[in-house]
Amino acid sequence: WEPRPPRNAHRIPHWWARHPGDNVPIAPGPAGLVVVDLDQAQPDEIPPPKWAGATGGADVLDKLAARHHQTLAATWTVATPSGGRHRYYQAPTTGGLWRNTAGRAGWHIDTRAAGGYVVSLGSIVDGRIYVPVDGRTVAGLPPWLAARLVSA
Repeated sequence: WEPRPPRNAHRIPHWWARHPGDNVPIAPGPAGLVVVDLDQAQPDEIPPPKWAGATGGADVLDKLAARHHQTLAATWTVATPSGGRHRYYQAPTTGGLWRNTAGRAGWHIDTRAAGGYVVSLGSIVDGRIYVPVDGRTVAGLPPWLAARLVSA
């Protein structure tokens, strides 16, 4: 599906007319993006000792940044219906093809890049909407995080 996005402007309205409840996916890979998916832990979930005190991926990402003596630059961010966040970054142009990861960066942190997708802003899941929480432009993927995604 990824190399075949709809390019015919006349087909898109017909699709939405037949499928008005569908959501809009974004394919980060072809768009040159790496989306960091920060999931929220379940209320009864206990983090691993390494991430003690974290309540989900956002806390873990903050802890990782602090360990690298960095602060997270503002970037386009969308709140997910489950209480998580999607942080959008420009994929580095070096290092090969950026792929999806699951937990490689840390507890409750996944990434979506080539071969994956995220649900777009404005989409609705279980009656809850994906909303923007940071309307800034998309920042570059921090080098310390990029290194973790390829080597962790």
